[in-house]
Amino acid sequence: MYERFLPALEARKQQLVMQLALIRKKIRDQQDIMEKMLEEINSWATLYWDMEQILRFHIAIREVHSAPRNVAGLKIREFIEVVFDDPGYSLFRTPYSFDVVLKKTREAISLREHIKILEEQEHVLLEGFRKTSQRINLYEKRLIPQCREAIRRISVYLQDQQAAAVGVAKVAKRLSEEGSYYVN
Repeated sequence: MYERFLPALEARKQQLVMQLALIRKKIRDQQDIMEKMLEEINSWATLYWDMEQILRFHIAIREVHSAPRNVAGLKIREFIEVVFDDPGYSLFRTPYSFDVVLKKTREAISLREHIKILEEQEHVLLEGFRKTSQRINLYEKRLIPQCREAIRRISVYLQDQQAAAVGVAKVAKRLSEEGSYYVN
């Protein structure tokens, strides 16, 4: 039974390794994009200081939408979008560049949340990989050898019992033949 489960566990382990590689590449790509975006935003630092009081209310996160996804039997969250609180504002009362700054800031926050969910996925997949590896090692190193040893012992015991039964049968046959010889 353990030997039948082992190939499925090894296939799951390979699938987890492939998914981990994909997730790690996505994390690196998203972090590279984030670094470039932060460099661009850093050049507008003075605009941020000027708009800090107004901007604060427009970048508040209301909700992070995600959907569950099954990967090798593990449920992970897949990033969909970030929903921001959206209080209205007057175009005439805000600085000219407010729309651009708001858009870029929201993009950066969305990217940050996306990276968080990707890192959460990586953590879940790593934990699944660890448990699967432990189970494979348990099967290969402990359970399968123990079962083989138990089967060997049982077969030796059964062979001994069979040999003893054959011996008893021969003795019984001989005694019954000798008994019938004396009876006649």
